[in-house]
Amino acid sequence: MSEKTKKEKINSLISISPKLYRYITSELQKRYHVHSYDLQAGAIKKEHGIHVFLRFGERFSHEKEQFFSDEKLEDGKELDAFIEEAGEACKQVLIDDYFKRMTP
Repeated sequence: MSEKTKKEKINSLISISPKLYRYITSELQKRYHVHSYDLQAGAIKKEHGIHVFLRFGERFSHEKEQFFSDEKLEDGKELDAFIEEAGEACKQVLIDDYFKRMTP
């Protein structure tokens, strides 16, 4: 996360863009069996788009973030690539966390 981004207040994605939140969480659930309670979705609304932050894992210590311009959100290709990348990472972290807890 950049210094400028750290200074800006991250709000819940559902409050900034409910439609985008529902799309991301439904795709993650459909494709990767990652549920909305497995992650925290935050965002910063910018003038020409939305900077999305997905946190996941134990204590939500892992993060994927990306800025999406309004045009890129309409196109959807970058968003789908972001969902795929975040879904794979989240799934792997959840599996790793599970095995850490189950190891004697």
